[in-house]
Amino acid sequence: MDLVSFYQNVLSLPAPWYVESVECFPGEKRVDVWLRHRESRFRCPECMVEHSVHEHLPERTWRHLDTCGYQTFLHARLPRVKCPLHGKITAWVPFATPQTSITEEFECKCIRTMQECTMQGAEALTGVSVRKLERIRLLAVERGLKRRGEKPLSEIGIDEKQVFARHKYFTIICDQKAKSVYDVIDSRKMEHVSPWFTKNQGILHDVGTAAMDMSAGYASVIRNTLPNAAICFDKFHVVQIMNKAVDSTRKEEQKKLSEEQRKLMFGSRFCFLYARENLPAKHKDKFDKVAAIAVKTSRAWAIKDALRDALSLPPPDFEPAFKKWHWWATHSRLEHVRKAAKTLKAHFSGIMNAVEYGITNALAEGLNSKIEAIKRAACGYRSKTSFRLAILFHCGKLDMMPKLIS
Repeated sequence: MDLVSFYQNVLSLPAPWYVESVECFPGEKRVDVWLRHRESRFRCPECMVEHSVHEHLPERTWRHLDTCGYQTFLHARLPRVKCPLHGKITAWVPFATPQTSITEEFECKCIRTMQECTMQGAEALTGVSVRKLERIRLLAVERGLKRRGEKPLSEIGIDEKQVFARHKYFTIICDQKAKSVYDVIDSRKMEHVSPWFTKNQGILHDVGTAAMDMSAGYASVIRNTLPNAAICFDKFHVVQIMNKAVDSTRKEEQKKLSEEQRKLMFGSRFCFLYARENLPAKHKDKFDKVAAIAVKTSRAWAIKDALRDALSLPPPDFEPAFKKWHWWATHSRLEHVRKAAKTLKAHFSGIMNAVEYGITNALAEGLNSKIEAIKRAACGYRSKTSFRLAILFHCGKLDMMPKLIS
């Protein structure tokens, strides 16, 4: 089998395209393949209606998948058609897109490589420059967003993510069911977040739950734009408020202890952040000693643990358990615990919704960790636009691969 026949079989070109000639350059580890087409009609890429050839463009070159370690390049003169609707336009061809200098098969490889490693790693593995890879990523995300369309949402999560220094934030909108990032808003200010919800009322019409931390701003936006959505305050943030109250109580009590007791308490300060069942066995004796010294902190810790127990109860039992807990916390004569209890009481409806629907903001927090890993792997981004693209590329679960249209 000669090289022309070999590449005709390997490329599997549909009619009317065929391999005209092949040249191999062993010194450069490169193969060049020239393609031609027989007389035929070609499709307009916009409306996919067939038309006769109007003219041909100058020869173009596309990078293809390597052949036995040899970089492979395809050459062809693309036909142009004269469409009544779209005018003179380059015809659709089955092996490449007009926006890139690579074939669709090689574009798939580049996308998969970028999903698995850094841009520098993808450059080393594919031989494509970082600048071209960024262009491929942009087209892939645009393709994925176009295919997704106006997909309705039923459960959303909202969280903020710091992207640059000096309080530069994104607002991350998550699709709780798909477990993916749906969109990224270039701010956490309500005057920028609220228009996004107003603009996307069509896809948000059926939203039943919105999980978030206890951000008054985000809650206000949801109330104003999605009145039928149940706001769910994540129980992790509920317990976090009590953890801060316990830590503030410890710091206050620690100042009144003797030097020796203060050292012992300072060395055991992290023990009070553990749940009862998660306290490591190696710290148990130390915790018991400190608990005997720090009476107020021990009471605050017990109140915090009681809240955790209440949050694990089924919805019918949670409300009476919370009322009982709230009375204990507000009558504990511990100022920081009392303030935390009042805060949680003010947000009770959102906490109750989270317990009733079994909703947490764990997905948004997990995606935040993944976004931070993406940022660190890239050693930062030049602009918010590039960072937003990277987030949607890695966390959006978009259908980004080019697909051949027969």
